[in-house]
Amino acid sequence: MVYSLRFWSSTQVMSRKIGLALSGGLLVALNYGCVGSVPRSFDVPGSSMEPTLQVDDSLLISPGVYRNAHPQRGDIVTFTPPPPPALGGDPMRQDPWIFRVIGLPGETIEVRDGQTLINEVPLSEPYISEPPTYTFEAVTIPEDAYVVLGDNRNNAFDSTHWGFLPEENIIGRAAFIYSPAGRLGSVYD
Repeated sequence: MVYSLRFWSSTQVMSRKIGLALSGGLLVALNYGCVGSVPRSFDVPGSSMEPTLQVDDSLLISPGVYRNAHPQRGDIVTFTPPPPPALGGDPMRQDPWIFRVIGLPGETIEVRDGQTLINEVPLSEPYISEPPTYTFEAVTIPEDAYVVLGDNRNNAFDSTHWGFLPEENIIGRAAFIYSPAGRLGSVYD
């Protein structure tokens, strides 16, 4: 009986030491650059991405996905909005935003007659709530910048209002809706 208690006691001590070592290793890894790979949570604040994303959807964002790659057309990204002066100095605009990447560096984009055109070719957009009713004159997107638009085109304060999104402002790519339970699933389904 004494032998088994000593064995059990030493096993508990060893398990505790292993747990502490693993926890410490995780903290060190997070402090040395892995933080960008840890999924983040994002709550959709408004209707500008409807019907794809609904108000109060809770998403997982993959911040490390662009470490070795660039955003692609159709990616839904969270980002830090352009500096406040570009937005009339509104200090509330510093929370992350979420929109879909539509225009890529070097492309010419315009919106006219209810269609988005990339290099003068109409873009198929099955995800938008309704065709845009506005005109956005043709512009060429600079290197290291993107045009991001809301899926609810006629109700989104997006690149058509404030211009290009610098790549350095992008936080991550939306991956998964985890709440509410009835909307559980990939953002891209």
